[in-house]
Amino acid sequence: MSETEMLDRLARFAGIEDGWWDFYGQWRVVPASTKRAFLAAMGLDAADESQAAATLAQLEERPWRRWLEPVALFTAGQADPFVTLTVPADLDKVSAGWTLTEEMGVGHSAFVTIDTQEWIDERWIDGQLVKRWKLRLPELPPPGYHRLKVEIGTEAAEMTVIVAPAKGHVPPEVAGGARAWGLATQIYALRTGSDWGVGHYGALAELGRMAGRLGAKTVGVNPLHALFPNCAERYSPYAPSSRRFLNVTYLDIEAIPEFRHCREAKRTFASPGFQATLARVKGYPLVDYAEVARVQRPVLEALYAWFRSEHLAENDERAQAFRAFQRTGGAALAQFATFEALHERFLKDGNGWWRHWPEEFRHPANPAVARFAADNALRVEFYAWLQFEADRQLGAAHQAARDSGATIGLYRDLGVGIAGDGADSWGDQDLLALGLSVGAPPDPLALKGQDWGLLPFNPMALREAAYRPFTEILAANMRHAGALRLDHAMLLQRLYWVPPGVDADQGAYVRYPVDDLFRLVALESARNRCLVIGEDLGTVPDGFRERMDCASLFAYRVMVFEKTDGRFKRPDEFSPQALAIFATHDLPSILGWWNEADIKARARLNLYPRDGMAAEEQESRATDRRLMVEALAAEGLLPADFPTSGPLDAAQGQALTAAGHHYLARSSAALMMVQIEDVLAEDSQMNLPGTVDQHPNWRRRFALDVAGLDGDARMKALRNLRSSPKVP
Repeated sequence: MSETEMLDRLARFAGIEDGWWDFYGQWRVVPASTKRAFLAAMGLDAADESQAAATLAQLEERPWRRWLEPVALFTAGQADPFVTLTVPADLDKVSAGWTLTEEMGVGHSAFVTIDTQEWIDERWIDGQLVKRWKLRLPELPPPGYHRLKVEIGTEAAEMTVIVAPAKGHVPPEVAGGARAWGLATQIYALRTGSDWGVGHYGALAELGRMAGRLGAKTVGVNPLHALFPNCAERYSPYAPSSRRFLNVTYLDIEAIPEFRHCREAKRTFASPGFQATLARVKGYPLVDYAEVARVQRPVLEALYAWFRSEHLAENDERAQAFRAFQRTGGAALAQFATFEALHERFLKDGNGWWRHWPEEFRHPANPAVARFAADNALRVEFYAWLQFEADRQLGAAHQAARDSGATIGLYRDLGVGIAGDGADSWGDQDLLALGLSVGAPPDPLALKGQDWGLLPFNPMALREAAYRPFTEILAANMRHAGALRLDHAMLLQRLYWVPPGVDADQGAYVRYPVDDLFRLVALESARNRCLVIGEDLGTVPDGFRERMDCASLFAYRVMVFEKTDGRFKRPDEFSPQALAIFATHDLPSILGWWNEADIKARARLNLYPRDGMAAEEQESRATDRRLMVEALAAEGLLPADFPTSGPLDAAQGQALTAAGHHYLARSSAALMMVQIEDVLAEDSQMNLPGTVDQHPNWRRRFALDVAGLDGDARMKALRNLRSSPKVP
């Protein structure tokens, strides 16, 4: 076998695909250099033919060198459940005892003679014959996470057994033909009288109450993942430090209980200089995260000191709630808070990336890390307290929406990956493909492809860990939520990895254990009673959407992409098991789309891969405007002679926006979302893919505060949006 053939075999075994069809219809072969880079990031040596052969042999033999696999997944009700038991042939006549311990503690045990089980296969390993058997389970336990232990003589092996429902949770508001709508916002864009230059969880609660009064059933938000509180310039919600914990920049400072009593915080807040700074920061049209941090941090430090002296010292009700939060958060919370304290410490030396820290601090299991946490217990506790308060405020926002009639509550967003220098990459480093990045091949959203600078999970290591990090992240993001969007849902089947130092269109796809991951999403959805919406835009593998449908995962249908036979789909042609929305945060608002704001921005920033593409897109957009008017006019929502070129006046812009919303309200999609920037007829785009700081990504704020939105006639016109087939 040649070196190329051996490398290809190893790459396929590791899930690296041979090539991919690009947006232009060309087959892109993955070069050997990319395969080697990917394998190295997965901890697999393939520098030459002999090393690749040795690595492949080791991987192929690994299941034969252990009794049990790390994990087995089943669908509830599955017939003939079994796990594989792999033991030396000289144990054929030996009795093996097994115990299945359910998640809730119930145990089931039995003894079997090994050769009474069904033989599967056998193989010689190191001169010894090893056989594989089907170890049958009499029945499956209820859905959940369970442990199976097999004992033979004095030796034992254990594995995780996971049972998942066939389908995820679908709330009654959108089940069985019911239809609902919701408001979508970027939390940082919200304004209130109590914000300190950025939207906060209290504003989200206000918006939730307003949404309920309007008849909306949910409020959608951008990812709320923990960012980098000591690096204010790291504000992209899709490039988080941790997806298990929350963004504390969104804390409503004035709603923290200690704020009412802490004398130092009250003195600072009342000072003329502070008030002048606060007024300036609140007035900006764009969030200035650095200034926000400068006004927030000293007050937060004072509030924490007050919390320690007035609550922890007395062990009162709030102190006990905090200690309970710490116990529930367990090792994960302690590790996260320790990372935050370490990050703060080493930033003072200009060394924020954990891979460049002193060796003894680069891995959370090192003894030096535990000593640091003990020696700096108050700093670690400070970061845990911030999470405690963020969790309390987010929970209050979710409950406020539900209590006001938005009964699904918050619709949260789970980003596709993590930053390479954050808390999760430090804590999960043994399970990640370090040094690589997740991205996307060229598509209509980003014609040069995208390198998101985010770390992917190593699919082989993830399975070895019984998928624990994946399920923890799902559960964390379903907390205080009735719905969850999976950003780039295709991650359940494959991800596009980009090697370091190359353009984004030079990447390749890596397969993930799709059957297992779909089962886990369904399980966490059911356990948390949380609807899952898969963002299935861009390049979607064959059969993927059918899998989503079978698992009751809602599709994500964006009106500007919903076409058939050279026209926009009629409302009755939308998928019923779907969320429908006119555009997304990665696209311009309705008015911005009409005015070609995205095309103009891409052309100005040289984001097109070849000359003439901007003109082609402008021509295509002109056609789309005509087709859009035809579709809306066919429903009686716009006059047939509505202009399709030139700028729209304010009344025309509002008419277009209202028509788009009512078109979607009539659609078959069970859930429909309305973006606030569209209601306000803003010509804007929250994020321009392919840019970092060339565009004001994740910084735009709404012109009106939440109270103003509540009284705005355009917002009031949405009341009971899906209850009438005609425009009011």
